[in-house]
Amino acid sequence: MVIGGKKLFEEIDKPIGRKILSESLEETEIEASWTGELKGFNGFPDGKKVGSGNSVQGKNGVTISHWQGVFTTSDGQELLFKGRDMSKNNKFVVLRTYFTNSYKLTWMNGLICVLEGEFNPNTREFKSIGYEWV
Repeated sequence: MVIGGKKLFEEIDKPIGRKILSESLEETEIEASWTGELKGFNGFPDGKKVGSGNSVQGKNGVTISHWQGVFTTSDGQELLFKGRDMSKNNKFVVLRTYFTNSYKLTWMNGLICVLEGEFNPNTREFKSIGYEWV
């Protein structure tokens, strides 16, 4: 996939909680939480994040998720983030944006990133690469 923007980070996430909220013949709604680590590139900071959100998994194999959380840089700056993703066959694409009042990270306030990645069921890790969306 060609995103068009510069590479900003590589990310590895691990689930820490999962609960089925509802099930029907058409879909299953799931609440989940996770932690992650980011290795930054091109000025994007390294750090850790924690997030949670809901997913709707359709019987067609497509899952649509809405996430939010806190990203803490390695020097202690905090940013909020929100994201939306779609996944199928253990592959996923994410749109994510960041919110901050940090003067140092002003350039990240409203930054839109596109991530593409894959879930490894053996290690239970979500690995992705994030790009600046242009």
